[in-house]
Amino acid sequence: MAGAFVAVADDVTAAYWNPAGFATGQPIGATIEWSRFQKRDPSGPPAPGAGLETASFGGVGSWPLAVTYGRLTSIRVVGGPDGVASAERLSVRQYGVTVLQTLVPGLVIGSTLKYVRGTVFTGPVAGQTAREALEAARNLPERSSGAFDLDVGLMADLERVRVGLVWKNLQSPEFKGVAGNAIIVPRMTRLGLAVLPVDGLTLAMDLDLDTVDLRDGLRRMIAFGGEGSLGSRLALRAGVRWNLRGERRPVAAAGASLALGSRMWLDGHYSHGQTDHDRGFGLALRAGY
Repeated sequence: MAGAFVAVADDVTAAYWNPAGFATGQPIGATIEWSRFQKRDPSGPPAPGAGLETASFGGVGSWPLAVTYGRLTSIRVVGGPDGVASAERLSVRQYGVTVLQTLVPGLVIGSTLKYVRGTVFTGPVAGQTAREALEAARNLPERSSGAFDLDVGLMADLERVRVGLVWKNLQSPEFKGVAGNAIIVPRMTRLGLAVLPVDGLTLAMDLDLDTVDLRDGLRRMIAFGGEGSLGSRLALRAGVRWNLRGERRPVAAAGASLALGSRMWLDGHYSHGQTDHDRGFGLALRAGY
């Protein structure tokens, strides 16, 4: 759904999207997922802007508690002050515990307490193509540090309408590299709205309420998405997002969920940006009881 998910997430993945959303789904759930996203042509020269991200996530939970683990590796080619390109890698492991509390009927607050351990490396580009440079950066020396962080979310469930609000990275953890360079994970606030006009159909919108620097420029995203069920075994979804700061090039996404049984689903998604070779995909296995 291209990221229009703050008011939609209702399984264990809500620990990332909006911790309060877990209360709107099934009482017990588990999920394992993996995704990958690339920027620019990997066979082209290692010019600034080329990048590769891989992420994995797993978790299990039962109201009012969930335990999750996530890992993100982000490698980019960036331009230096002297005009010479360099490779920058950030690897983050996150261990989280999510708790829920009902404030009044239909209004839930949730929080994910995270221990985040990050490693940073920045160095000269190695390789003749972007793919070679990004792969070489995976195995270079790094420095690791850890910090505690916190996400807080609200979810108002009005039956046919849901409103979500999430504050992420409230402690803004900082990770320093071997050379003394630092990457700060910025605070982010996102508002989500979901409308369920009929059973089996969800329409959603997400909007970042602040502008943040996510290492590749200023970003403030808006996303629109929809999800519909085709019978009891198949669901389809699609969406589009773009950055309200900068060139506003849209990224379109589509995905599907296939029921493997009465309590287990296989999810898949694919996204494609307006810039050539900007694309991502992922798979997940999800269970709910």
